[in-house]
Amino acid sequence: MKPVKVAVVGIGYFGSRHVATWRSLPEVQVLALCDVKQERAAEAAHRLNALVVTDYRALPAEVEAVSIAVPTRNHFRVARDLLLAGKHVLVEKPITANLNEADELDRIARQQGLILQVGHLERFNPGVMALHDILDRPRFIECRRISPFQDRGTDVNVVLDLMIHDLDLVLSIVRSPLDQIEAIGVPVLSEAEDIANARLRFADGCTVNITASRVSWKKERTMRIFQPDAYIMLDLIEGKLAITRKQLDATAAGLPLLTHEEEKFATGENLKREFESFIDCVRHQRQPLVTAADARRALAAALIITEQLRSWRDRLGIDSAVMHQAQARAV
Repeated sequence: MKPVKVAVVGIGYFGSRHVATWRSLPEVQVLALCDVKQERAAEAAHRLNALVVTDYRALPAEVEAVSIAVPTRNHFRVARDLLLAGKHVLVEKPITANLNEADELDRIARQQGLILQVGHLERFNPGVMALHDILDRPRFIECRRISPFQDRGTDVNVVLDLMIHDLDLVLSIVRSPLDQIEAIGVPVLSEAEDIANARLRFADGCTVNITASRVSWKKERTMRIFQPDAYIMLDLIEGKLAITRKQLDATAAGLPLLTHEEEKFATGENLKREFESFIDCVRHQRQPLVTAADARRALAAALIITEQLRSWRDRLGIDSAVMHQAQARAV
């Protein structure tokens, strides 16, 4: 089978990971790399014998699929033009800066008969994928995604930077309309919010509490799910899935009889699994695991939370003009 010819647009921190991942897959050929900084693309292309361009519109016609890792504000323009040029597209999260742009990309991809996949790579975590076999009407979910501060990613708030991963996971788990969102957050080390908490309520009664921070001493990626007769704890860093279940029998004292089991899973290759899935969709015209519609739902929730954070800043008396400028740069 001939390798799929791919290109990468945007060779920054995450784009460099794209290049390394594509290079590890035997079923693809990296044909071209694109970045506005030619020397950055040239350095990444050193061992690939790939064409280096500074304008994505100059990618070779032979390129079949493109992964996009440019700033969020450029997602729509780059993805739109590449879809119209007949290329399958994998674009990093969030899909676009606003919902109208997300809808337009979805429309174009459908019209062109092309794959449009969005980079919510936590969906490809083996622990997350194992959840779907044990979930039974979740009643309460708690997510924590915290990290030490880094300079990259601060052009957007922590919701669009980190929390959006958990928003996507929750919306894929809870199969019920989202009824209400309440959120608070504050900037600490950057101009946009660095820590935020959101509470989501769904029509079926499920409640979700999500905390995201990029100003913590440690790194944590956990999800706790409470459902009838079971408690599930998923640790995405440790690679552990633990399930405590209530049995029908009771102890001699009349207390619930509990069983506990733990499962370990591999970590660290979510991006590789995501890219392999994308190539499989390209080859066989299959629907991606993370569609444009999925990504739009996560973006819609993230934008509602972002708007609530603006109101929260106003209540706290923090200069909203600074935040608005930061958000304008992000989109």
